Amino acid sequence: MAPESHQEPFGSYLRDFRLKQDLAIETVARQTKIAVHCLRAMEDNAHDQLPPRAYVRSFIRTYADAVGANADVAVGLYLSDLERQENTKRRKLKRRAKLGALRRTMMAVGLITSILLLVRYTNLFPDQAPPQRTATPDRATRPEPSASGTDAAGKGLPGAKPRNKLKLQVIAVEQTWLKVIVDGQHARSYDLKPEDRLELEGTTNFNLMIGSATGLNIFLDERPVKIFGSKGQVVSLKIP
Repeated sequence: MAPESHQEPFGSYLRDFRLKQDLAIETVARQTKIAVHCLRAMEDNAHDQLPPRAYVRSFIRTYADAVGANADVAVGLYLSDLERQENTKRRKLKRRAKLGALRRTMMAVGLITSILLLVRYTNLFPDQAPPQRTATPDRATRPEPSASGTDAAGKGLPGAKPRNKLKLQVIAVEQTWLKVIVDGQHARSYDLKPEDRLELEGTTNFNLMIGSATGLNIFLDERPVKIFGSKGQVVSLKIP
């Protein structure tokens, strides 16, 4: 009898012969000296519960002889079953590898998309507060500043002195980028290398977006400005 004529699992093939002989599995165990749990594992095609293949082939032949089955057919079915399982395992591994590659690709696309969105929406960074108006010489006469001119300037009265300029100094300590908005006006971007310097002047404030929290040293009117964050972390500052 050729193995190709039997497509059923080897365990079912052996069990069918045992049942035809009306033999209990314990009887076969006594005859073959094979443990009952091992015989049951063979009948259930439970490869993970069987000993190494060399022993299994010997067990199958012994079992087949005990129940009147064809030992060559049983071994052939066992080897075919192993091949099917290995092919199934290889297909699963390939499918898992493809899914892993697809997942990594999607994560990379998501990361790139997030970076592009971050860069895109930094264009919306300007402070939404309306720009402060500066005094213009639209009046015919102005009173001369008095000794209390400082108080008048603080309250925005007609006799107020113009506010002092704010001076911002930026020194790059590593390669990074910087986006600056002075007094709520248009944003300017800079690509900075170590030791590059910028000197900016403003009237009310500076809005900064820094590509790396550790990339710059910043001074406002020669006073250092603290920047909190780690290397590579994008931070936003409003000074003062």
